[in-house]
Amino acid sequence: MDKKKPFAVTASSLVDLKAELYRKQEQFKQEKLSQESGTAAFKKPSVWSKQNAGVSVRAQKDAEQLAEEQDNLNAARRKLEEKAKLYEQMSKGDFPDEETEGLFLVDFTQKIIDKRNETLSQQEAEREREEDRVNSSPVPPPETQTRNGKIMVDYVDSLGRSRRCMKKDLPSFQRMDLDLNKEGKVPDDQKTLLSEDMRRELQRKEWEREEEEAMKRPVGPVHYEDIRAQEARELGVGYFSFSHDEEERRKQRDTLDMLRDQTTEQRIKRERLKDKRQALLKARLAKVRQRKRKKAGIEDEEEDEPEEEEPEPLPEVSIVKKVEVEVQERRDTKPGVPHVREWDRGKEFMFDEWKDRLRKDRDSEFAPPSAYFNDDTKRHRSGKFPSYVKPSAKRLYTSARNSEDLLESQPEPVAKPTPSPPQSNLPKVEPDLPNKHLMCLYLHQT
Repeated sequence: MDKKKPFAVTASSLVDLKAELYRKQEQFKQEKLSQESGTAAFKKPSVWSKQNAGVSVRAQKDAEQLAEEQDNLNAARRKLEEKAKLYEQMSKGDFPDEETEGLFLVDFTQKIIDKRNETLSQQEAEREREEDRVNSSPVPPPETQTRNGKIMVDYVDSLGRSRRCMKKDLPSFQRMDLDLNKEGKVPDDQKTLLSEDMRRELQRKEWEREEEEAMKRPVGPVHYEDIRAQEARELGVGYFSFSHDEEERRKQRDTLDMLRDQTTEQRIKRERLKDKRQALLKARLAKVRQRKRKKAGIEDEEEDEPEEEEPEPLPEVSIVKKVEVEVQERRDTKPGVPHVREWDRGKEFMFDEWKDRLRKDRDSEFAPPSAYFNDDTKRHRSGKFPSYVKPSAKRLYTSARNSEDLLESQPEPVAKPTPSPPQSNLPKVEPDLPNKHLMCLYLHQT
């Protein structure tokens, strides 16, 4: 190292030098303090560090005495709590034993009665003072106030309540009170201002009158209406109140019997018509199935069809005179005009028209299978599928009505053996058409 070359002194080197110097000074101080503490341990104790003889013994005795006093204090507190609990229990009249009730010098039963009477008297006095204060205060006149620029008025409604409303709403509230009075008006035969004795006397007179009428009537069967009197129980919509007069009661019974027989007859007619429709539907489905096999060139194989169960004979209906029943018609429709729903008014076209329009614009490639339509097999094989046309409700209703007339005019169909189609040289293939497709095909044909 060249001694003549000066050192490169910078600020960082000066800071490092100061830090090293400070560290050495602190180390020296620590060594000095440790030496002084080692020599002080052998110094003579001072006078004030000594304790008198017997101080620790007296302190231990004082601690034991304090613990004993605390135990006595806790025991006394427990005794007082038990006494307070027993006193509160006896003040409420809940004595542990009736025999021990006479051992006490205090009459707790009389104290309970006196306390209750005192409470009632205080409540009565408070109520009287409140009534006197209300009666003595003048009744304020109905004030007219203004709230947010709106005139408010006070009025008394039909129930006697003081109400406050806007002046413009007062006539409407008064009309509501009039309607409420009309609806809540009590009839004359139900007087509400009668005492219990007067009401009992009226009931007694009513019972006497009913008994006199019962004695005048000839001896016969006793009906429920004769003993019901003024029963307040509701018997429901299925209950029919018959007359007390035997002749009128007999007419009512005859009318009900005729209505029941008429209902039974109509139900039987509907069941028979339903059976005829099912038979006609099965016959048409059989014809459609034969036609499909014939078009496909498939030989008809004889299948063992299960024997149809004979329907149970329907019960005979007694021929009675029919009762004219008034049929109520809908008020929102007119004869010959189709019913339009409230939410469909004002629309340019219905959902069915929109659906038919979309089906016409649909590509034939995405049309339903050809088995859904009643067209020739040539069209199906050529790949040109016809557009699906939904049968209108009018056509279905007309065809259904014609079928009903036809069924009523013709006798019940008799099952005939289906003729076998001509033999073909094509291989035998079983048809794979579900009943749902055949049903759709039948509906489109009708």
